[in-house]
Amino acid sequence: MSEATQTAAAAEAEKIVLRFYEAMNTGDAAVVAEVVSDLLAPNWQNNPLAPGGQPGRESFAPTVGWLRSVFPDLTIGHEDIVASADGTAVAVRSVSRGTHKGEILGVPATGRTVEYRAFDFHHLEDGRIVQSWHLEDFFALLGQLGAQFSTGA
Repeated sequence: MSEATQTAAAAEAEKIVLRFYEAMNTGDAAVVAEVVSDLLAPNWQNNPLAPGGQPGRESFAPTVGWLRSVFPDLTIGHEDIVASADGTAVAVRSVSRGTHKGEILGVPATGRTVEYRAFDFHHLEDGRIVQSWHLEDFFALLGQLGAQFSTGA
């Protein structure tokens, strides 16, 4: 693969992944539907699943709806995006911000404005996201929401 082809493949993979986040950032039903039909592979795997989530790309729209019900003003900013030269992998380091208006992780709405970071890794094949792995800093989020922690002793 030539350097120009690699650069184009990486740019296209980044574009696909950014559209994925645009759906979450806006909650726009048309963008969400486009991501489901055009950008997620039919057998898309999301690891781990969102609370109450089901496997498969059909779970994306309900997950976006749930997330936006918890944080109606959600924004996900990208601090780093790194795409492999061949366009088969994209890593994203992000920060999410929003006002806590719905229950999450057992904590009822507080009305607090919060932010938490995440690391996401997306695997792409044939111009579609086939697998996403993510790790959110829910410990920091829970602390901002006033959750109390104990050793269980």
